[in-house]
Amino acid sequence: MSMAQLNRKLSAQIDYSPAKLILHYRMEYAKQLLDSNSHSIEEIANQCGFNGLTSFSRTFKQEFGSSPSEYRKKALDETTELWDWKIPLSENCFDQLLLLKAKNRWLAKLFTIVIDNLDNELFSIEELASKLFISSSNLNRKVQHLFGFSTARLVRDLRLQHAAELLSTQNKSVTEAASLAGFFDVAHLSRYFKQNFGCSPGEYRNVSVFFSCIDKLKEEVISQIAK
Repeated sequence: MSMAQLNRKLSAQIDYSPAKLILHYRMEYAKQLLDSNSHSIEEIANQCGFNGLTSFSRTFKQEFGSSPSEYRKKALDETTELWDWKIPLSENCFDQLLLLKAKNRWLAKLFTIVIDNLDNELFSIEELASKLFISSSNLNRKVQHLFGFSTARLVRDLRLQHAAELLSTQNKSVTEAASLAGFFDVAHLSRYFKQNFGCSPGEYRNVSVFFSCIDKLKEEVISQIAK
């Protein structure tokens, strides 16, 4: 079949030329990659068969009315708009975590790894990314897409939540809580603790028991491994 015949046949059936059909699938694939937030725009341009970022951005804007970066930002804003993340983590926040975990298998693995290393003060973002088999920058983009902040903050907030639970529900000393939650020392814990809780770790020991998010996450991790 000649190219002219193929053009006529496709146009008659779907009103698309072969070139237009290929471009359509390229652009839809580009949107999927932008939504996943796991690749840079330059990488996406290359994966979708464009010679450069300029050509990709121009074509994308012609198709969808916005640049790749504008499209990604809008998707990120829509994702984080409904997110209710605040330390101490509430039961509602925990339910949101479970929904995200169910939709993003890599996030379930991230929680498993972080929880296993909560007491390891030397555990780094680079090590976490390595265990997830992605680069630190890609991991940060994926976390930023779901939560609206960095991987470093996510891990630190989980450590803070764990420290708060140790103080409030297990009556640990501030020194013990700092060590078991992976902080270098009491001063390091106290600085971030006061920023998030509005009081010192010592003062927080007297608050009433609240929802134990880390304990619940541990239960989820254990049940997942058992399956």
